[in-house]
Amino acid sequence: MIIGEINEFKVKRVADISYILDDGDQEVFLHKKEALTEHEVGDTVKAFIYLDSRRRVCASENTPLITVSKPAFLKVVDVKDEIGYFLYYGMPKDLLLSKDDCIFEESEKPMIGDYLFVYIMVSNGSFRARLVSKARYSEYLHPETVLREKDFYKVFVTSRSINGITCYTKEGHEVFISRGNDRYLHRIGEELTVEIIKKIDDTHYHGSLLKKKVTQLDEDSKKVYEYLKVHKDVVLSESMSPIEIYGIFQMSKSAFKNAVGRLYKDRLIELSNGVIKLKVE
Repeated sequence: MIIGEINEFKVKRVADISYILDDGDQEVFLHKKEALTEHEVGDTVKAFIYLDSRRRVCASENTPLITVSKPAFLKVVDVKDEIGYFLYYGMPKDLLLSKDDCIFEESEKPMIGDYLFVYIMVSNGSFRARLVSKARYSEYLHPETVLREKDFYKVFVTSRSINGITCYTKEGHEVFISRGNDRYLHRIGEELTVEIIKKIDDTHYHGSLLKKKVTQLDEDSKKVYEYLKVHKDVVLSESMSPIEIYGIFQMSKSAFKNAVGRLYKDRLIELSNGVIKLKVE
């Protein structure tokens, strides 16, 4: 019997609330709530073996989203700063990814709803998740499809660098998004919709998160306008540094200047000696 894998058993006994399964060497408890159908003595059963909240070995006929030999992207369903991240994998007890096993910068910490690529770690009665290192992704992810340029796909952020972010589809396509094709800081595990702009090979691609220029310009202009409405006493100037602009609006200086130009053209702001103010009606 292998903990963390699907094993084959024979039903040895039937009790009021459970079945006792036997693989020839060991017995294991299968609660009837974890059985997909009714069984009789002698039936063959395939069940996933896991550890419950009391670290007892249990069986379930439900198909898990992950096994010891098959890592997967799992959804973060709870976060406890002092403990770590709890991940749903199809069993009654969520998998714990300990905070000690993942060191994230504050701005890249995953949140509830994000997805992390993990494997199951079993040792000394402990059953928990561990992050798969990027160097080993290719061992487990073998995409059978090819992404098309100019099409959009769901991906999950797996790492950040000064050059950009690396993301993966659930199937295993690697998509790199350079800083020039992105505008924001992203969390590890964050789900994004990316446009494929270049195919390197069947598993490696370059992508972009930039929207069409007109749509992006409208969003940028609205962001600057709403900021001016709320922060009336804050002085905005065209001479602000790129770092200052990004810190306030998370956009480049050229995007900021384009947004200001749109607002000025629409007569929503006034420009005086480089100072930007809402237009007084």
